[in-house]
Amino acid sequence: MAGYGGPGGRTGRAGRVGRLRPLNRPKPVHVVPSDGGSPARLRVKGRVRRVESILETWRIDDEWWREPISREYFSILVEGGGHLTVYRDLVEGRWYLQPD
Repeated sequence: MAGYGGPGGRTGRAGRVGRLRPLNRPKPVHVVPSDGGSPARLRVKGRVRRVESILETWRIDDEWWREPISREYFSILVEGGGHLTVYRDLVEGRWYLQPD
């Protein structure tokens, strides 16, 4: 079978068997928070965009026994009608854009 990458099979053009690539990897983003800590403005692709509304927020605290993960997520609408998901890493104190 052409392109089949299973055991004993061919791998097609890429020539890589079993290589995993992360999907939707978060990217650092510059966020200006409001007084309450939620995002008020952010810079996306070199353009500052105002947050028109916050649709949903949630928090994840996990893996405390290994390396702590503590994040506060925001599903937002930005000026011009775009929908984005951003989070603040509460361990690092940095903001990230989470691609959909």
